Amino acid sequence: MNEILQKLVMLQDLDCMIDEIKNKDVKKVQKKMGLEIKGDEKLEEAKKVLERAIPPKVLSRYHKLMERFGRAVAPVVGNSCMCCFVTVPKRLTIREFANRELRNCERCGRFLYWV
Repeated sequence: MNEILQKLVMLQDLDCMIDEIKNKDVKKVQKKMGLEIKGDEKLEEAKKVLERAIPPKVLSRYHKLMERFGRAVAPVVGNSCMCCFVTVPKRLTIREFANRELRNCERCGRFLYWV
């Protein structure tokens, strides 16, 4: 898999974890259950490290997609983008080459990775 694509997937996962930790409703449920989740500072630091390793143009596009959709990276399963469900053109779906380059969905614009 393309190194930048791997970093984008990790960054999206970190963003989701950070959002969940900061969610007030989640905090209330955790408090009721007697749980306390710590380590959000470490997640933020890991996010900063990843962001420095991603080219600025790609990172800017990532942030725009996250702001618009809440997810910037989408898996492709059965030749379909799993976020907008459009069929990805055959020329992009050759499995051995698909994850070598950054590719975007032609409909929603999200970065695509094949599973």
